[in-house]
Amino acid sequence: MTGTRVGDQLESAVGRPTFDELYRQHALTVARWAARLGKPWLDPEDVTHDVFLKVQRSLPTLDALADAEAWLYAITVNVVRTRRRVERFRRWFQRPETEGQRVPATSASAVEHLERRDAERLVLDAMQTLSDRDREVLVLFELEGRSGQEVSRLMGAPVDRIWVWLFRARQRFARAVEALERSSP
Repeated sequence: MTGTRVGDQLESAVGRPTFDELYRQHALTVARWAARLGKPWLDPEDVTHDVFLKVQRSLPTLDALADAEAWLYAITVNVVRTRRRVERFRRWFQRPETEGQRVPATSASAVEHLERRDAERLVLDAMQTLSDRDREVLVLFELEGRSGQEVSRLMGAPVDRIWVWLFRARQRFARAVEALERSSP
């Protein structure tokens, strides 16, 4: 019994996971979601911290969790959305960032580094033009490698709807990339 609270054991006994259990099992997944959904302006560690603060506040009021991962995903999405809105507003009033502050860590040629950086910027800029739902479905399916059923469970929508959302998100992403490529010098 060392290191655990009696309340944690009681909560775990009635079917509700303890905060420690949730954190140990899901913190890395939440951080990965935060990194991919919040790119490039949000710090995944800060988002993960905020998510688990909300979890800690909400956990005592919940009955047994049917699907902890879907619950955590919903909290992560809400925290990321809020943070992105705040960050968008903050960037609106700040001076533009200067380019070239980072030095490449690899031994790739300067041309390769610039091409890779430009491609990353293009993808990030295209992702920023998408709606939250489009970005979420693309991140879960394309970057996380989740199945349609898993995306359905996490986003709380029927599988058929997920496939439609994914199809449309891919189209919007492709159009955004094309538009950005046309507009770049």
